[in-house]
Amino acid sequence: MNKNKFKYNPHTLTFEQVESPFLKKLANLAIRFGLSLILSAIVFFIYSYFLDTPKEKILKRENANLSLQFELLEKKIAESIHILNEIQQRDNQIYRSIFEADTIPSTLRAGGFGGANHYEKFEGFRTSEILISTATLLDQLTWRTYMQSKSFDEVIDLAKNKEQMIQSVPAIQPVSVKDMARISDYFGFRRDPFTKEKKVHHGIDFVGPKGAPIYATGNGKVINAEFSFFGYGNVVVIDHGFGFKTRYAHLQKIDIKVGDEVTRGQIIGSLGNSGRSTGPHLHYEVLLRNKPVDPMNYFNDMSPEIYDSMVRNNSQLAMD
Repeated sequence: MNKNKFKYNPHTLTFEQVESPFLKKLANLAIRFGLSLILSAIVFFIYSYFLDTPKEKILKRENANLSLQFELLEKKIAESIHILNEIQQRDNQIYRSIFEADTIPSTLRAGGFGGANHYEKFEGFRTSEILISTATLLDQLTWRTYMQSKSFDEVIDLAKNKEQMIQSVPAIQPVSVKDMARISDYFGFRRDPFTKEKKVHHGIDFVGPKGAPIYATGNGKVINAEFSFFGYGNVVVIDHGFGFKTRYAHLQKIDIKVGDEVTRGQIIGSLGNSGRSTGPHLHYEVLLRNKPVDPMNYFNDMSPEIYDSMVRNNSQLAMD
């Protein structure tokens, strides 16, 4: 096809060939090329935006499958945490309470995970939300499992020392039934015999004759045996281990010294009226993790004959 251009000349009444300058031809060519590029770019953008390439389709299917797997994993981790919560409740309410061990606070069991930027590496993705959620649950499960493992290690140690613990827990009366006249004051609120004000009484008062033997209520080590100027008079404190201590106050005489190992039923002194006292009696306290508790909760029911037999046997063992 002839691409030459002609122009009619009215003076010569003929058609004359139009000569196009080179620069003009080059400009026209550049314009056409530019328009072609723009059109190609528009077509490519429309194609890439609205239509997926085969590779993109494969990647999208893989991403969708991974997202589904993460959701299933998240559910499994959440179920594991729920089961672990039940184990932790049994641990606090049953296993640890059997051995009088402190419960582990929920704040310590929950733990922390390193601040706000701990999951920064998971940000910036389409699946960032589920990635961070799964990572958070996994960290919680890991920490709680670790804490529960440490708790069970402690419970196992307590169970191995169960026999020693049974002998150490303050489980008998410090005054023999035959020597005790009555209990004058119990644990709890009472009126102070001197000031008549209502105050908390941290122990039990056993009234009896002066000189009546006072017995250690559990195996342990004497950590205090002296005269107290704070109202207790002659006082003995025994550390039984396992969080237990006992205090024996207003004694007439102390028969042991600091550092002595004593056994349940061993005589540690005699009933008296020393210190801030209104009459011969023993003020007896049980402390669990340095907090006073009601001694009545630890007395085993036994007849006077069994009590006397136990005291004789333990006293003989102490002498041997």
